[in-house]
Amino acid sequence: MNLQEVQVALQSSDEEIRRAVLGSLKDIPFSDAQSVLFTAMADESWRVRKEAVERYVSLSPDLNSIEQLLNLLRNEENAGLRNSASEAVIRLGSAASSPLLKMVQDQDNDVRKFIIDVMGAIGDQSFLPALISALDDADVNVAAAAAEQIGILGDSNAAEQLVAAIVKRGEVLFRFSALNALVALNRTVAVPDALIKLADQDILRKAVFECLGSISDISSLKLLLNGFSSTQKNSRAAAVKSLYKIYRRSTSDSQLIIREALQLLKENEIITGLINLNHYSDPILTESLIWVSVIIKDTRFIPLLIEVYADERFTEVAFSSLKLFGREALYEITSRYSALDEAGRSALCNLIAECGYSGFNDFIQKALAEQSPNVRKAAALAVGKLGLITSIPDLIKLIDDPDPHVYMAAVSSLQSLVMISRSVMVLEVDRFRTSKELHHRKAAVLLLASLGEIDSLLLLIKDEEPQVRKTAVTALGANRVEKSGSMLVLALTDEDPDVRIAVAEALGTLKDTSTLDAMEQALGDDDIWVQSALLKAIANIDPSRVLSIIKNSHKKISGLPMITSLQILEEIGGETAEAIIRYAIQSEDLDIVRQATKSLDRLTTRKN
Repeated sequence: MNLQEVQVALQSSDEEIRRAVLGSLKDIPFSDAQSVLFTAMADESWRVRKEAVERYVSLSPDLNSIEQLLNLLRNEENAGLRNSASEAVIRLGSAASSPLLKMVQDQDNDVRKFIIDVMGAIGDQSFLPALISALDDADVNVAAAAAEQIGILGDSNAAEQLVAAIVKRGEVLFRFSALNALVALNRTVAVPDALIKLADQDILRKAVFECLGSISDISSLKLLLNGFSSTQKNSRAAAVKSLYKIYRRSTSDSQLIIREALQLLKENEIITGLINLNHYSDPILTESLIWVSVIIKDTRFIPLLIEVYADERFTEVAFSSLKLFGREALYEITSRYSALDEAGRSALCNLIAECGYSGFNDFIQKALAEQSPNVRKAAALAVGKLGLITSIPDLIKLIDDPDPHVYMAAVSSLQSLVMISRSVMVLEVDRFRTSKELHHRKAAVLLLASLGEIDSLLLLIKDEEPQVRKTAVTALGANRVEKSGSMLVLALTDEDPDVRIAVAEALGTLKDTSTLDAMEQALGDDDIWVQSALLKAIANIDPSRVLSIIKNSHKKISGLPMITSLQILEEIGGETAEAIIRYAIQSEDLDIVRQATKSLDRLTTRKN
């Protein structure tokens, strides 16, 4: 297709024709192709414009062509054209640095701003001197753009120049951009009084506080402490976060000074203003407030701490903070119990349990009957951790709780209490063991294991419900009941495959070599998951035995058992294992090939 045909196609009303014709430009001289592409960059269709940019960049234009491309930025009538030109230059990257540096002095304010924005997008450090020079540009939009792009480049060497420019230029727009850029650079520099005084302006206060957190040291302590009482919530938040940032990078002597200054705020009304900050969407603010609470130890922080304790991101640090307040703090929390939400009440139960505090039995007792299942669960777990044997009847009732998490928490706590009140527990367990309710018998299994009543536990391996049988088998394995091996072997013929899998896993845990023959014979099981579980169990007891089994059968087995065999061989290692893995790479099963390849790579790496 010649140039004239391409130009005609670009006049088509069908955007797909206009887009597709750009692919034929490879057969046209570059100078002609450039003209066509510049025309296409102004197309009304973004798909055509995008294709034009792609084609232009792929042609590796020379400097003269890039200069012509940059001149498209002067077009004030077609925003699509300007955006396409900017995108193309950005895609060219450092190859466009020379023309960009030349045009940064252009007489047109809009062009200079476009050029500076493109420089920041490219991110070449060679642009830094030009951007610093542009901080003095006569047009505030250009200067503000230069400050912003310096922040994006991230070269901390420009921090002093930005500070000087903030003091020199009075436009609010510029100062906002420069202050934000300093936050991004995050370099400690000398802070002149003129910059500090900008915090007197409502519109700049937050930006100044944020900036100080990145560039200042303890010299800003007084200003940021005053910021704690700002009427603007966002300024208070910025002051707290910035002081925290300064504290973290300060020397131990400076940290001591900051702590002593903060401690003077205890019981001051300023604390109320900090607690009321909306920290939910700002984890740094939450972390900063926790830090302040630890230093000041003002009990008014306690509701906030109990609230964030429920957030797993801050559970550990909030818990440590709450412990510093001691038992007195918990009495204050419980006095406000009705005002706490579900998460707060749950967290409070956890806190009482983790601290091991006595004297809150009535509170935990009340929480066991809460409507919220999360609170009931937390209270049930607390009973076990605190050893509250008087609450055993309440835990027994929770065995019938409709929420499975509450049920499991109740069982777990009863397990913790079996040795403290064994006689009472034995009676209850006996009732559960003979109950017609499935969940009662499952609870009985776990409690019998904790009580060490192995003979009764072994009887439940024959329960009519597979869930009970599986739970019993798992409990025997988990408790490493040595004499249970012979009984477990019989369960390898259980009608439920999940039970048979649990048996294999339990036998593997027990490591009773007398069970190996039965396990090898059971490898003929119809269920591939049972076969795989047995292979793993045998490997756990006797690696040489499983190696022999795999060696004799690897040409006949397939699917999941073969993949499991490869994983086992990878762990065993040695020439025989490697030979079998190499053989498996020739399999027609792609899953086996993938596993064999991975296993061989890991085996080879380990060997080398």
